[in-house]
Amino acid sequence: MLDSVRSASRQLMRDFNELQISNVKSADFINKTYSKSKQTIYDCLHDYKRDYGFISEDDTDQEIKDNGYTWFITPIESRENFSSCMVYFAVSVCLIHKNKVVAAVIDAPALRETFWAEEKKGAFLEDFRSRHIKMRVKSREGGLIDVSGNLLNKLLPGNSNVRSIGSTILGFAYLAAGRHSGIVYSRVNKYKTLLGRLFCKKSFWKAKGKTTGKSLREI
Repeated sequence: MLDSVRSASRQLMRDFNELQISNVKSADFINKTYSKSKQTIYDCLHDYKRDYGFISEDDTDQEIKDNGYTWFITPIESRENFSSCMVYFAVSVCLIHKNKVVAAVIDAPALRETFWAEEKKGAFLEDFRSRHIKMRVKSREGGLIDVSGNLLNKLLPGNSNVRSIGSTILGFAYLAAGRHSGIVYSRVNKYKTLLGRLFCKKSFWKAKGKTTGKSLREI
C-alpha cells in the first residue's frame, strides 16, 4: 500500500511542479495526471495481491463483495487544490473487508507527510524529518474546525477557528493527529468516511454528544 501511494505521489509532484512553472492548467492535463496516478496504484496493488478487488472514487457503479478484500483508491484527493497549485492534496489507498476499512494510507506529497492506520496496530504519521509518530489524541481544546467549502459560509460565518482546507481525506488525518478539533463535511463518499473512522478510532478520538452514527455517515 505504501509503495503504491508513494509511486503515484512521485508522479503527481512532477506534474504539480510543471503546473507551478507553466500556464497550462487545462482539464485535460489534470485528467491525464489523475489517470496516471490511478494506473500506477493499480499496477502496484495488482502485483501485490492479484485476487483482491479494486475500485476508485469514480467507480460509482461498482459494489464491494462482503466477504472479499477490496482496494479503494483516491488517485488525487482534491483535484481543485492540485490544479490551483495548493499543497493540500493527497493520494490514498484503503483495504476494505466485510464493509470495514482495515488498513489505510494517506500520502500528502507536497507537505511531505504520510499517515497510515491499521486495525490492531494504531494510527501513525511520518513527517518530512522521517520521524514516525503514533497518533494519540488526548485533548482538542482550542483547536481548529475543518468545514467543507459548501458549508463554510453557512456555519459560523466570521469565526477564525473555522477553516476549509479543501481535502476531506486530509481533514480526517488532521482530526486523528489532533490538528483539528472537529470536522463538518457533507456528501462524502462512504468509503472515505470509513477510512476516516479507522483513523479516528486508532487515534483514540472519541466523539461527544450526537456526533456519531448517522451524522458520521453523512459527513
